Amino acid sequence: MSRSAPQQTAPPRRNLREEQKSLTHRRLLEAAVTVFDELSFLDARMEDIARAAGVTRATVYAHFTGKAQIVDALVERVYELREEAYAELAALPRWTPAGIRAWLDGAESRWREMAPIRRVANAAAPTALRSINDGRAQYVEAHERYVGLLISDPERWRGVDPAEARQRALMAVLQTESFFSAWIAVGLPVDTADPLHLLADSLGHLLGPALADA
Repeated sequence: MSRSAPQQTAPPRRNLREEQKSLTHRRLLEAAVTVFDELSFLDARMEDIARAAGVTRATVYAHFTGKAQIVDALVERVYELREEAYAELAALPRWTPAGIRAWLDGAESRWREMAPIRRVANAAAPTALRSINDGRAQYVEAHERYVGLLISDPERWRGVDPAEARQRALMAVLQTESFFSAWIAVGLPVDTADPLHLLADSLGHLLGPALADA
């Protein structure tokens, strides 16, 4: 008697209410960036954010208790965009110089998306953000996740001391963020024809032991 093949179970889908709530949440954050940029954090009102998002004031308060919580959510969105970028690098089946260079093109678009978010969040920081200790803990936890993504494949780092692999991944993360922040967020002039070419070379060196041809 033959055994039937096991049935594939489809991953659970978010219901319509959850999807709508997520879309509204994202729209409110986008509206908040626009409003904080135009009016400043101190002058902006929840009503202004509701108007910019095309929703009622009650809808804004259903998602956020106040402007400070919105800024917290904007900061978290920055960390999410970075994590999405590093997850894409970690998901590449093989790391090659060409693959890292192609990945940077996508990472650049994410840093450009987060640039205005960082600008308004940084401007609001003195009055809106959580304590310095909480902010530091959030930074450390996020970067631990990024590093964890990059060293998650033991075969990729086979033969490399785990401590060295971790530090190489951390330095790659910090160099990527430092360059994109200076170039995109701050607007530091970069005169080379292809600014990402040298960054790709640098990341290739840092991640060298994990490259496919190492």
